Amino acid sequence: TTTDACGNATSVTYNTRIDNTPPTVTAGTIASCYPTVAAAQAAALAATSATDNCLGALTEVASTVGTCSAVITVTTTDACGNATSVTYNTRIDNTAPTVTAGTIGSCYPYVAAAEAAALAATSATDNCPGALVETASTVGSCSAVITVTTTDACGNATSVTYNTRIDNTPPTIICSSPVTVSCAADVPLPNIGTVSAIDNCPGALTIVHVGDVISNFSCANRYTITRTYRVTDVCGNFSECTQIITVNDQTPPTLTCPAPITVSCASAVPAPNISLVTGVSDNCAGVVTVTHVSDVISNQTCANRYTITRTYRATDVCGNFAECTQIITVNDQTPPTLTCPAPITVSCASAVPAPNIAAVTGVSDNCGGVVTVTHVGDVISNQTCANRYTITRTY
Repeated sequence: TTTDACGNATSVTYNTRIDNTPPTVTAGTIASCYPTVAAAQAAALAATSATDNCLGALTEVASTVGTCSAVITVTTTDACGNATSVTYNTRIDNTAPTVTAGTIGSCYPYVAAAEAAALAATSATDNCPGALVETASTVGSCSAVITVTTTDACGNATSVTYNTRIDNTPPTIICSSPVTVSCAADVPLPNIGTVSAIDNCPGALTIVHVGDVISNFSCANRYTITRTYRVTDVCGNFSECTQIITVNDQTPPTLTCPAPITVSCASAVPAPNISLVTGVSDNCAGVVTVTHVSDVISNQTCANRYTITRTYRATDVCGNFAECTQIITVNDQTPPTLTCPAPITVSCASAVPAPNIAAVTGVSDNCGGVVTVTHVGDVISNQTCANRYTITRTY
């Protein structure tokens, strides 16, 4: 209003806003991570609400400081330039961790053990501070692929893979059938070529002879061998089988007795002599012992007329034996010798001497023993009268 000295007045009007009160701003909630500044600021603007004491549009602008520990400031300004700001803390990160794969073993018995090894072998760094989460997953077994994924707090992830074998299944092994041999020398040598084996996974199998265990030993050629073979796969899983080898000598030795002999007298019977036994041999190595078993007398009619069946035995180291016999015939067909008294001549029949065995001399026998002399008889011949004849006296 303009007024002069006389009080005349004229008025004009102006429209304006008288406001020094900033808007009332309410901060909401935003996520802990965003891949870009734009995404983080958009979220902050969307989360912020504001009112003002006066009508009119409010202007919201956002600004960001930092990335790993970003601070986003949202400023709300009214038409008079009164402004209020709120801040949000977040992380702006779209960079995956840097992961370095180490080395793991070629075999593991279980998935858990293989994954634990892969996790332990993997190292990682990230552009921002904070915990990194490592997880492992496995595909396959005999040719297993283990994937280790490292993820940061914003979900950025990097994966590395490991190749290994997950196998705790032993191979299957089949030994040769049992065998029986007669002699220790016939026992076959260990031979892995006679053993067959298969495995659940591809790869080389190693077959070895573990050892021979002897049991039921009764002699050098009579016992049992339990022969063990082992097959091992590339992961060290193994199984064993056994082959039974029986050594059982039931074959007696051979021998040849001396030829039959005939002697005249018992005193001429030779003593038993094992050195006369020939052709002594056995199917197995070892000492063969020859012994004289017995003499059996049969068909005896007198002291120097009978048969001896002489038995020899050959025994091997396992007690198998064979026998042979020699026939010795004692057959005295030689008569004794004797000398009668010299011829005599007498005049009368009454002068003829009585028989007298004591007058017989030179009595002996080829076999020895008692020789009995007897008077057999007197035979008269050429008789012409009572005192003229010849007596032939026999002893």
